[in-house]
Amino acid sequence: MDVFGNPVAVGGDFLRAAAIDAAHELGIFARLAAAPATLDELARAAGVGTGHRRLRALCDVLAAIGAITRPAPRVARFAAASSTPPRAGVPRAGWGQLADVIRADRALPPEEGDVALRYQRHLAVAGADAARELAPLLGRGPLLDLGCGLGTYSAAFLDATPGASATLCDRPDIVALAGAELARHRDRVRLVAGDARTAPVGAGHGAVLLANVLHLHDERVGAELCLTAARAVADDGVVVIKDLRVDEDRGGPLEGLLFALNMAVYTDGGDVYPVTQLRTWLTSAGLPAIEERRLAAAPDGVVLFARRGSRTAVPA
Repeated sequence: MDVFGNPVAVGGDFLRAAAIDAAHELGIFARLAAAPATLDELARAAGVGTGHRRLRALCDVLAAIGAITRPAPRVARFAAASSTPPRAGVPRAGWGQLADVIRADRALPPEEGDVALRYQRHLAVAGADAARELAPLLGRGPLLDLGCGLGTYSAAFLDATPGASATLCDRPDIVALAGAELARHRDRVRLVAGDARTAPVGAGHGAVLLANVLHLHDERVGAELCLTAARAVADDGVVVIKDLRVDEDRGGPLEGLLFALNMAVYTDGGDVYPVTQLRTWLTSAGLPAIEERRLAAAPDGVVLFARRGSRTAVPA
């Protein structure tokens, strides 16, 4: 199927269409029609004067959908595809401002109020099946859920583990919403509002969960969150990362690349990180025994279980 015939209509893929429109606006297709170019060369042609993280995320998506080509894995040089996809005319709101975001190297402001709440509820519904699949692998607790959102993963854990308890940590406004969502487990839940890296979450937790959190932050904060998790987990406990996945050469999967571009639009430093980066953070935090799994409910994601020492990382 030719995704360029009507990028908005085919699969309802608004995000692809927005990426293609941004590439036209930034002159990427015109520049590559003249000759292959590196990311730095594309940045100069597009008038991108500072960081190139956002432009890289766009080019990764364009290469994954065949709008441009990358001659070989790990090669940061791009070339024109056999045909240039037409513009789709995406409205200039949200992702429709992608070209402006890349030129300015500045994220759009986060959504607030009802829009933000609807987004949080969407994430909760979308992640419910993965949360239920992961819950039995978290041991008997107590669980620490860092960056808990609405508490979807904690709720699934408490539903599956009678008598267990959970501590949830996130921003004050988010923690308040999580408390309402977990009202049925009120006596088994502790809510902690604040920065997950510094909030008083305690220690000795049987499992510490970073579910769909690391992609919101830059590499420095990601490393700090993993260190916080390592300090909070019991000596025989497990730290669990559940997140989206990108291949080492950033050639796919497309869902992860699109989400990385979404992080480029809406966060100051967020990204979707390859597994080697996640492993490096965990190992540096003193958790060298790492096992990787996939969830049937989230096949384009990754789950890492990390412990101290050499014993198996996944709880029995």
